[in-house]
Amino acid sequence: MTTYEHKVEMSPLNDHKDELKEIRRLANVQPDEGCFGNAIAGCYAAVISGVLWGLSIMVSLIPLTWLFCVRTLTNYERAVVFRLGKFSSVKEEGMHYLMPFLDTWTVIDLRVQTMDIRGQEMLTKESVTVNVNAVVLYHVNNAKANVMTINKARYATSQLAATAIRSVIGESELDDLLAKREKINARLQRYLDAETDSWGLKVTRVEIKDVTLPKAMQRSMGAQAESERERRAKVIAAEGEVQAAPLLLQAAMQLSKNPASLQLRFLDTLREISAEKNSTVVFPLPLEFLTAFQKRSANIQQESKVPLLTPAMS
Repeated sequence: MTTYEHKVEMSPLNDHKDELKEIRRLANVQPDEGCFGNAIAGCYAAVISGVLWGLSIMVSLIPLTWLFCVRTLTNYERAVVFRLGKFSSVKEEGMHYLMPFLDTWTVIDLRVQTMDIRGQEMLTKESVTVNVNAVVLYHVNNAKANVMTINKARYATSQLAATAIRSVIGESELDDLLAKREKINARLQRYLDAETDSWGLKVTRVEIKDVTLPKAMQRSMGAQAESERERRAKVIAAEGEVQAAPLLLQAAMQLSKNPASLQLRFLDTLREISAEKNSTVVFPLPLEFLTAFQKRSANIQQESKVPLLTPAMS
């Protein structure tokens, strides 16, 4: 014990530090001044290891994302590609590659689309209420304009078509709407095609499917049509009589040459009437009776014209 104390007193200062470190190492005691520095180093190491793990996972997933970046388009499809939100190109049919996390695209169908315009009540030029429904056929002819110009092109086209139909019907008369529907359809098609051209759409056809009239108007039009048919029937019958009159005159002249021919014509008429099996009863009356009655009536008229003699007054 005395020898140890003597060595401690006679040793230099560096020797004491070395011995103290040795004692602490043997006692498994860490120096106080290194505890905070080791904690910071451990945090840095944990952060760096996490970043490296994340990068390794991302690198390992990149080959899988390549499979989802290969897209195909059919003959009737077009795709508008945006890179980082900016327009890049328009892709046609075939196989295409998109850069992962950078490119997005919108697929447009170029086939003809059918749009049904539901029935709505309108007023014609003469203030007649009608219910009209129509159908519109259109297709996309410019995919870029269709994507970048308008949102919900189908809804906008349907609203524009309904407004155009109401405007055109209001400028047309009811007779034109019923009889000249082709002209109204062509007018609607030209108007919608001009308005939707900037949207990348092409309106190929507009058809008015049905025009429904009020019940009172239907009855009035039915009576008008019936009267028109009766008028045409009478005109046709009158024209037939005018055309048949010369022939009847020639027939009468031929029959008057022989009295027996008139009797034969009379008997032929009786045969035609009896063949119909109706309840009509015909009594043949010779024409001589009629001439006798005519002579008798003429004599009576002449006797009525003779003045009566009155006795003279004395």
